[in-house]
Amino acid sequence: MKSLLPAFLLLVPLLLPALHADDPPRRASRLGEWQFRADEPLGSADRQPAPDAARKLGDDGWESVAVPHVFRQSGLPDNTAGWYRTTVAATPREHHYLLHLEGAGSVTDVYVNGEHVGRHRGAFTSSVHDLTPALDEGADNVVALRVSNGDREAMNCLSHSTLYVTNGGLYRTAWLIETGKVHFEPHMGSSGLYLTGRDITRDSATLAIEAHVRNAGAAAARVTVTHVVEGPDGSAVGKATATAALEPGATRPLESTVTIADPELWDIRQPKLYRVTSTVSVDGTAMDTIRERTGLRTIRIDDGRFMLNGRELLVRGVNKHQQTEHEWNAITDEQLTWEWDHLDQLGANTVRLAHYPHRRFEYRTADERGIAIWAENGLAGQLWQHEVKRDSGEREPNADGERITREMVHQNWNHPSILFWSSGNETYEKVAAHYAEIIREHDASRPITYASAHEDRPDTVDFIAGNTYQGWYGGHFSEFSQLPRNKYVSETGAGTWVTHHIPQDEARWKVDDFEPMEYGNLFTEYRLQSVFRDNPEGHKMYLWWNFREFYDRKFKNNRNTKGMLTLAGEPKDVYYLHRAFLRPDLPVLHITSRNHFYRWFAPDNGTKVFSNADSVELFINGESQGRRSNGDYRQPISVYPDSWRNEEGKREGRRIDNVFFWKAPLQPGRNVIEAHDSNGQRERTVIYQWAETDPENEVIGDLESSNPECKAHFIDRPVEAQGAFYYMVDGSSDNTFDKLPEAIEGASWIATKRLSDPARKTDLSFTLKKDATVHVMHSTGSFPPIVLREPKREWVEAAGELGRQLEALGFGQSAEPAVWRGHDLWLADAAVWSRPSKAGDRIEIPGVTLDYVVMIDHSAAE
Repeated sequence: MKSLLPAFLLLVPLLLPALHADDPPRRASRLGEWQFRADEPLGSADRQPAPDAARKLGDDGWESVAVPHVFRQSGLPDNTAGWYRTTVAATPREHHYLLHLEGAGSVTDVYVNGEHVGRHRGAFTSSVHDLTPALDEGADNVVALRVSNGDREAMNCLSHSTLYVTNGGLYRTAWLIETGKVHFEPHMGSSGLYLTGRDITRDSATLAIEAHVRNAGAAAARVTVTHVVEGPDGSAVGKATATAALEPGATRPLESTVTIADPELWDIRQPKLYRVTSTVSVDGTAMDTIRERTGLRTIRIDDGRFMLNGRELLVRGVNKHQQTEHEWNAITDEQLTWEWDHLDQLGANTVRLAHYPHRRFEYRTADERGIAIWAENGLAGQLWQHEVKRDSGEREPNADGERITREMVHQNWNHPSILFWSSGNETYEKVAAHYAEIIREHDASRPITYASAHEDRPDTVDFIAGNTYQGWYGGHFSEFSQLPRNKYVSETGAGTWVTHHIPQDEARWKVDDFEPMEYGNLFTEYRLQSVFRDNPEGHKMYLWWNFREFYDRKFKNNRNTKGMLTLAGEPKDVYYLHRAFLRPDLPVLHITSRNHFYRWFAPDNGTKVFSNADSVELFINGESQGRRSNGDYRQPISVYPDSWRNEEGKREGRRIDNVFFWKAPLQPGRNVIEAHDSNGQRERTVIYQWAETDPENEVIGDLESSNPECKAHFIDRPVEAQGAFYYMVDGSSDNTFDKLPEAIEGASWIATKRLSDPARKTDLSFTLKKDATVHVMHSTGSFPPIVLREPKREWVEAAGELGRQLEALGFGQSAEPAVWRGHDLWLADAAVWSRPSKAGDRIEIPGVTLDYVVMIDHSAAE
């Protein structure tokens, strides 16, 4: 389809996809409840299940699951296969039925009542299957899907990558669509409607509509397609019709036009949207109806500048995957909405939905919020196959790759938010170059791009962006100023983990091993000052990698830590710094390094605050440390190479806006730190500074650890969801809480070194100075199913021993399930024990080699 879209004007379906408009005579039902059982993957991409495979399934071995679902949720590895089945009611003599799968990893075979009706290769584009010929009248039609993510079965279909984990399973929403016998045909998994704006002026625009219509009935039909267009304010702006005669089984595109007076354009943060209602009728009877909302806009490249509606757009935003920590890729509408709310708060004007087609829910959300999109086809990371020994193929263009690239374009044709198509990322340039030609053949209206590691530069794209990591994988972060390498930045970022910390005047890190928050802050400060202050015109595109951490075989063979949110969704320091630059209209005040709750560094190591206010005043234990003005801060010269000179030729660190710093000493023990900005905002945290002997406190006394190599410190501030609880910050104690069990919310805690290290085994004892409830949270040695680990025998035994001792000491175990993260960052099952205690009670917790933490909730005594 080459002739539909003259350059740079699009309209888009929003809210429910056009496939799912739930208005008679079209009805869409979300298929959420399925049965599931495991299967074995096949040995090659060329093999297919036996024709009668679905008839031989039987009734044994099935479990009930909710879709979205990934194999991991049933304790199975990603690279296996499984069956899903459900029953549907149908009246195929009167209606037509389509099964729309928004995504399944990675090869799907569809069966109805045992009959094979369709196949789709590829994990990230939608597929639509006609169920009608195999359906029976009644409520007991069995729809069965075999979904395989086997390594060999999924070869060469843009599903697997060295850069992320593709989950096997029916991980996106499934829909059953009921229409009349004459209906809109979901061409290549699209809505079947392609919408094009032409001849746009301030006074008018022409909307051209191509509707693919199918006659699935037994007799020829004369069909009429009617399109009614409403403006952003809901008023009618035009109507068009097209008619045609369709023979039985025929599909035909029908063209119409609507003239729109005084068109309002879709733009960044100004998502002016039109509503289109399209109906196909036969002899005056409506057979199918679709409702969409649409938007108009232009996009072109002019002398290296991105021109949106005739004005330059400096692209500022983030990259984004589709993954959460507990659900992996089986992410829900509600979770996606939560992410886009945070993207709104962040202030990004562009999101690169890497590295594959995402759910249309996300493209529609971007349309509705006025956020631009870079969309990618799934060809990613093959340059690194020799290093990580993960082979996805894709060394040559192939028919599946071509089809999937076409599906990406057609299924997302109408989204105005998509400004850029991408033919690949860090891959074989000849393959990416070929897929760029496929994109251009079908849609020449959008610029086509490619994300380059460095030397890979396909010559068929409109511009090449760079994945630039100066100061991370090599070099110094100040090299980011170099142009033209950093003119178009498709990725840049530094890994950070919340338990890794260094002094504020050091630049020390080790990729995938030691990734301190403070170095990530320095790295980010320099980039944001370059992009937003010193040379915004030189940096036409800036996209941070990544919005959220995601599972990958990098840091601790668990995740990519470059997210500005943790995998659990907790904002890191760099999220607030980005927001301070991106959203000058939204006050930002954030004290950095708050998870560094116990500090061994020099007392005057300093306190850093991120804010976009004109000034910030810092208080330590109620005493003002002075007010700083925005723009006063310079990075310490100690983090720069000897050859560094600043913009004035002086050997001093770079000045950075929105960063405030005080080299004010902390007192030994507990310190209350407060920041007050000129916008009236206040932020507070509690930090402990090392002392030879901990100062007295009002909650506990005589705190003793039996192991001199594992000293214990009482931390009188509430434990935090996603926060640290061990005090070592050198990479030896990387455990963190997940969501806090209700029982321990608000409790203070006793911090130690990591107690699952046999060298740190210790007995803990202390005396309560006030009434309190004492809690002990510990690992159980087992893991959630998605972790795919057998219980660790020695930890199960240690947990049993600790539980028996706690029970003997009068503790009771909570019935509330709990999880947290082990030192390796994987989720681990946990248990919580509690004991109400009185002032004067001596509490003694015997040591075991196991992750655990002792907490004291004294809130009732306040």
